[in-house]
Formats: sequence, C-alpha cells, structure tokens
Amino acid sequence: EVRRPPAPPTDLESMTLGAEAEVCSALMRDIEAGGDARDTAAERLRGAVVRWSFHPAGCRVVQAALSLCEGDIAAALASELRGHVRRATESKHANFVLAKTVEVLPPEQSAFIAEEILAFAWCAVRHQYGCRIFCRLIEHTSTHPATARLIEREVARVASELSRHEYAHYVVAHVLEHGLPEHKRAVVASLLNEQLVRVAQNRYGRFVAEALFMHASAEEQAVAVRVLRRPDIVELAVHPNAHTAIVAALRSKATCQDFEREIEGAISAFAVASSRLEANKFGL
Repeated sequence: EVRRPPAPPTDLESMTLGAEAEVCSALMRDIEAGGDARDTAAERLRGAVVRWSFHPAGCRVVQAALSLCEGDIAAALASELRGHVRRATESKHANFVLAKTVEVLPPEQSAFIAEEILAFAWCAVRHQYGCRIFCRLIEHTSTHPATARLIEREVARVASELSRHEYAHYVVAHVLEHGLPEHKRAVVASLLNEQLVRVAQNRYGRFVAEALFMHASAEEQAVAVRVLRRPDIVELAVHPNAHTAIVAALRSKATCQDFEREIEGAISAFAVASSRLEANKFGL
C-alpha cells in the first residue's frame, strides 16, 4: 500500500521540523509523480493554499502544484489567494506563489492579482518583492486590461521617478524590454525630457537608460541622444553612472538618419575632448 502524507494541519507552523519536512517531501513526490497521486495531493492542498503559500517549505509545494496540475485544478488552487494578494506580495515566500500563478495560468485566471494590486500599486512597484510580481505580469499578461491599467497608471506616467528607485527601476526596464508597443512608447515619452539626464546619472536609472537604447525605436533613440547632448555629453561620458548610457547609445544597432546624425555629433564632441576622456577611468 502506498503511504500517503497526512492532510495539512490547521497550523503548519506548529509542526516539528522533521514532521514538516516529511509532509512537504511526500506531497512534492506525489505532485511530481502525476496521475491519481497528484490529484490526491492537490486535494489535500485545497482550503490550505494560503497557509502553505506563506510557509518557507509549503510555498514550494504550492508552486509545484500550480505548475504540474491540470489547468482547472491549478486555477482552483490559485483562486484561494483572492483577497490575500497584498500580504502575499510583501511575503518573502508567498510572492513566489503569486509569480508562479501569473506564469502558468491564462491571463484571465490570474487577472485577480493585477486587479488587487491596483489598490496598492504605489507601494507594490517600489517593494523588493512587489516589483517581481509587476515584472511577471508585464511578461505574461500585458494584453489583459487589468495589467494594462497598472502599466499605464502606475508605471508609464511616473517612469522617470520610478527609474531612480532601488526596486521600481526593474519594472520600467521590463516594460521597455517586454511590454506592448503602446506601453513602451508611453514609458519612452515619459523619459524623453530633461529627466533623462537625471535618470542616466542615477545608480539605478542608468539601467533604464541602457534598456532604452536596446529596445526603443530608432527615432526615439535619436531623440534620447539629442537630449543627452543638450547639457554636456562629454560630462556624461565621464560620469560614474551615466557613462554606461553613452556606451549603450554608441553600441546601439538603431538605423535612421536622425539617430546617425546625433551619434556623429556626439562622436565629434568626444574627439574634441579626447584627452579628458583618456584621463578618466570612465571615459570612452
């Protein structure tokens, strides 16, 4: 007779370490085994998904169930997280369960996550775990109205500010790389002003400036180089942070007359200041 793990206890935290490890390992084995064993393990998780998601070992079991169970079973398990998204977003364990939900379920079945985040988006996009959920939503559900509202209201409008934030800059760069064309254009439009220089000079913003020269259109990149040339592009070329944006612009594969003209102007400025660039460790 196949030995089955006991059903999840009311209080997972009250288990001894040995019992906890045994239950989690047995459930994980059944989930990975497939067939009736997987279905039975998933049934034992029903009603306890929230409790297990916030547990260091239990969250791995829930993620495995979401990844390997049939779609309707996975959707039923994930639905138990409704009403708990804010707490899960801020949890070092449960945030991975939210991310897995977004990754493996169709957008319409994971949309409740984006819908709930709308209520605390200002905090979530700036949170060390919350920014991860934003990135997964951008990768997998950008076409869904709930995610589109998040990007338009909470990212694109304040892209310059978010670009200089320790965690939120990942979200802005992610939109530039993985977002829909209209979302990319909105973020670029927010960056292409005098704030772009501040973004490039910032320790976090420089990664967003680099992403712009990797993923924006050639015309947008031309405007970006023009903005960077406006104050003193040589000064930016020797800046500890901004020099990486200048390098990204020079390495860009963008092809349009405006971009080529702006790059030629930048190169001319560098030629005049060659001695200064050679003397600086950040110089080109």
